[in-house]
Amino acid sequence: MKPPGTLVEVGGRSLHVVVEGSGPPVVLVGGLAGNWFDWDGVAALLTRACTVVRFDRPGFGLSPASDEPPTVRGEADRIGAVLDAAEVRGPVTVVGHSMGGWYAEGFARTHPGRAAALVLLDASIAARHPLALPRRWRLDVSTGLARGASACGLQRLAGPWVRLVTHGAPDAEAVEWIRQTFTDPDYLRSALIENAAYPDLGAELERLRPLGPCPRPWSWPPTPAGRGAGSGSSDGSPTGSAPGSNRCGPPGTT
Repeated sequence: MKPPGTLVEVGGRSLHVVVEGSGPPVVLVGGLAGNWFDWDGVAALLTRACTVVRFDRPGFGLSPASDEPPTVRGEADRIGAVLDAAEVRGPVTVVGHSMGGWYAEGFARTHPGRAAALVLLDASIAARHPLALPRRWRLDVSTGLARGASACGLQRLAGPWVRLVTHGAPDAEAVEWIRQTFTDPDYLRSALIENAAYPDLGAELERLRPLGPCPRPWSWPPTPAGRGAGSGSSDGSPTGSAPGSNRCGPPGTT
């Protein structure tokens, strides 16, 4: 199948980037192990009036994996580099879902001139985790678990079905992308490593917050699926309508 976007060089690394629509720019930042297709329903609504940018972080979707665990600062800079590569000019509305809310807020704080508005969609809370295992242990255990699940066939057997049962898929093409993504050993490894980095990312964001202001965030709590704007799946993923799907700027604008 032909990828919906293009592979572009971003900071010396290939990333899969999808740019659609026309109008005020919006960049969508997925949550833990998020892929471009997780935003399909949201993007379909926003592209009616906005230029919508989606991208896969390293190891997710169609982007090659990285050996480096994520950082808030690194992902914030990556958002800016993606916008540069996509030739998206001017301030953007940055939307972050779940853990992606940390990356979106990090971008707004460290690149304040480029963020017109910040939308936090069921964003994670940067709480301290005093009982977290040492970082190196968490990363090593996650890598070992991923390798084991891939080697024994568990990932290939269960991965796509878990995703389809919890989220569904809009069409046959999406099912094939889900199968391809969720059976890739690099995807599982990248997902578990990002999850293992969770305590560090939250602590890093707390350290970044005093460094600079950000636009007044627009938080959208999760609602049961089928309840209209902002409805999500059972785990809060961005399915259905998007918050602010009829606007492309700060609350109060159209």
